[in-house]
Amino acid sequence: MVSRLQARLACVLAGVAISLAFAGSAAMAQDGQLVVYGPGRDTRFEHVGYYDLNLATRAGERTLYRRVNHAVERVCLHDPGRWYGLAVPDYTQCTARSWRGARPQVIGAVYRARMQAYGYGY
Repeated sequence: MVSRLQARLACVLAGVAISLAFAGSAAMAQDGQLVVYGPGRDTRFEHVGYYDLNLATRAGERTLYRRVNHAVERVCLHDPGRWYGLAVPDYTQCTARSWRGARPQVIGAVYRARMQAYGYGY
C-alpha cells in the first residue's frame, strides 16, 4: 500500500517538475496551437494547429512533428530547388533556432495530451 502511494506521489512530482520546465514554452503556445518563428531582424512566425490530432498516440505526435517541420521550412524560406548543405549557414542556423523554440512546445503539448489520456487530469 505504501509503495503504491509512493509511486503515485513520485509520478505526480515528476509531472509537476516537467510542467514547470515547459512553463516558458507554454506561455508562447496557446491551446491547440504552436508558434514557430524564425530568428533575425525580419522575424517570421507561423501558427501550427493540432486540434485535430490525438497527441496521446505516436501517429499524432509524428504528424505534429511533420507539420512543425514544414512550418520551419516556410519560416526559414526553404527553396526546394536548392541544395542546403554546409555552404548555406543562414538556413542551417535558422532551422536550428526555429526548432530550438518549437521543440519544447511540441514536447509540452504531447506531455499534456498523454497526461489527460492517462487520467491525471492535467
